[in-house]
Amino acid sequence: MENNSRRSFLKKTALAMAGTGLFPIVPHNLFGANAPGNRVNIGVIGLGFGITNMRHMINGSSWVHCVALCDVDQNKLEVRAGEMREDFPENTKNMKLYTDFRDLLDDQDIDGVIIATPDHWHTYIFAEACKAGKAIYIEKPVGHTVSDCELMVDLQRKHNNVVQTGLWQISLDYFKDAFDILRSGVLGDVYKVHAFITGGTNPATFEMPQTVPDTLDYDMWTGPAPKHPYANEKIQNWRRFWDYGGGGQTDWVHYLDSALDGMSALGHKRTYPKSIYSSGYKHPDTMYDVPSLQTSIFQFDDYQVVWEQQVSNLYNRSDGVAWIGSNGTLVCNRTGYEVIPQTSDGRPVIAEVRMQGSYGNQYNHMINWANCIRENNPDTNSPIDKGSYASLLAAIANISHRMDSQSLEYLHEEKKFRDNPEADNYLVNEYQNHWEYPTL
Repeated sequence: MENNSRRSFLKKTALAMAGTGLFPIVPHNLFGANAPGNRVNIGVIGLGFGITNMRHMINGSSWVHCVALCDVDQNKLEVRAGEMREDFPENTKNMKLYTDFRDLLDDQDIDGVIIATPDHWHTYIFAEACKAGKAIYIEKPVGHTVSDCELMVDLQRKHNNVVQTGLWQISLDYFKDAFDILRSGVLGDVYKVHAFITGGTNPATFEMPQTVPDTLDYDMWTGPAPKHPYANEKIQNWRRFWDYGGGGQTDWVHYLDSALDGMSALGHKRTYPKSIYSSGYKHPDTMYDVPSLQTSIFQFDDYQVVWEQQVSNLYNRSDGVAWIGSNGTLVCNRTGYEVIPQTSDGRPVIAEVRMQGSYGNQYNHMINWANCIRENNPDTNSPIDKGSYASLLAAIANISHRMDSQSLEYLHEEKKFRDNPEADNYLVNEYQNHWEYPTL
């Protein structure tokens, strides 16, 4: 749906709902890049999602320039560099190529870096980028472990970098409008939030070991993680192995983040759950570490968040967040939102609302970061403390699952679990291969 149509729809909806006394909606304006000013020079570390993010930045503002690319795969590095130069010739002049992120961070011409590596590298590169004085876009999940997430918040506070986390649904119009609906109070008492994605149960098998490609620096790819025999399937699907990622719970932490944002819109302060419990399933023959289906429950004082991967759609959607209230349910994802009213005596308690349109993307999110870099403003749409919060909770859910679904309570001030030293062992990964865990 076009923006004008969207605004017209929301205006009519707001007037209609106001007329019934149910709730007012005040729609947000779309983000827009400020008038072009001083150029912003960006380097990209990790050329998967990192390139997608870079493209959104350049498409949104001619004053953003891609001045460096870095990847441990020489073939990928050269291919992505060729594509960027062809598509954005004016924004990639004198672009440098690196295979070691440390050399890129030494480049004084770079204002900000996009970190889009596998999760196990996030914290180390983030720490080095903070100390180098760079603005940072860190992909989701923010950290690989609970301690990672805590450390990254402390690093940003110490160095005051302009940080945007890759949890970009906060910048998407559908979610901003959904939060306005929540603030209106129309749903009544919201006691439960259900965040969900869908997945399958088929096993994954592959041959081990395989020959490392000549173009790949596998030692550098492995970095501080345990060294294993090479398999291309591990490189391509690293999120499904505990040493590198955290499965669907952390990969799609977008929806947990949005669920929590919605509760903040309802006036709930950001606290830590009284308990976190998670249970999952994976096929006995699969070679993946992580479960393919998983349900995590975060029990707060006065509400509950359920975050799960399951095999079938909910609310006629393959993914999304449902805020469940006494008057109705609000469901939102990247393709729209819907208010599903409760009924009383066969009649809806509140008005039904539905908004649908094209698939959203990270465009607004990247432009917000670019503008904040230019203004030296650390107050981005998704700062590190916000992104770390959701990522940390998802990491704890994975710990619960790996400990035979024990219920856990994390003590944020003490940075440990209550009466559970065994769970504390999962808080941080031991760095290997001569890499040392970063410090402040």
